[in-house]
Amino acid sequence: MKNNELERIASAACIDLTENEKKGLEEDMENILDWFSQLDKIDTKDVEPAFHPIDIKNEMREDVVEECLDNEDVFLNTENYEDGFFKGPSIGD
Repeated sequence: MKNNELERIASAACIDLTENEKKGLEEDMENILDWFSQLDKIDTKDVEPAFHPIDIKNEMREDVVEECLDNEDVFLNTENYEDGFFKGPSIGD
């Protein structure tokens, strides 16, 4: 991997790298790219894609209507409420 490619990736990720970090990462990236190039050589033309290795099924349950909490119980464990609403921190002016 060329040094300018690593710098481009670091810039896109908004990280600053020291020269020592660049050297270590350059070696790591070369090894990773080498593994991918080995994977590219494998013939997969007759292999069906496997998006999930196991069959996935949603487990659904019936909705059960229950009695709602009243306001007193809802705000029982907080001091951060006002006029029947939870009160959060102020954001800017």
